[in-house]
Amino acid sequence: MMKKLSGGYTLMELIIVIVIMTIILAVSFYFIPQWGKKDALEKDVAGLSAFIRDAQMLSVTSKNAMPFGIHLQNDKVVLFEGSTYVAGGANEKVMAFSNKVYLYGYSLNGGGSDIIFTRLTGATANFGTITLSLKDNSASTTVTVLQTGIIQ
Repeated sequence: MMKKLSGGYTLMELIIVIVIMTIILAVSFYFIPQWGKKDALEKDVAGLSAFIRDAQMLSVTSKNAMPFGIHLQNDKVVLFEGSTYVAGGANEKVMAFSNKVYLYGYSLNGGGSDIIFTRLTGATANFGTITLSLKDNSASTTVTVLQTGIIQ
């Protein structure tokens, strides 16, 4: 009877394992950064929506007997007090977008870059859409502000 020796792995088995690991590593290097980018976009969309809701609620509650609004810029959004945006206002809050996201565009009724909510009702004449996009344009999300002030 012949005895078969099984003292280790063959060169072919090692090459196959290395090839499989290389493929898995290459795929993960491609997809892992994409997940981080999409998370940044989702976070900034949620922040924008929260800022819009805050401005509307401050107007509804008539804080300081003033309306509140949102001013849109390429890299940030500003929540401001009053019927017009004045840069550097006393009660403004700023939310800067992450370095992976930018304001791709907006289309507001009446033009302009401000959404101003009416005191007590929370409605706006500046309803429309706001689109945020990843800087590499691989994904974008649109936020819709209705005339009633509701965000979709």
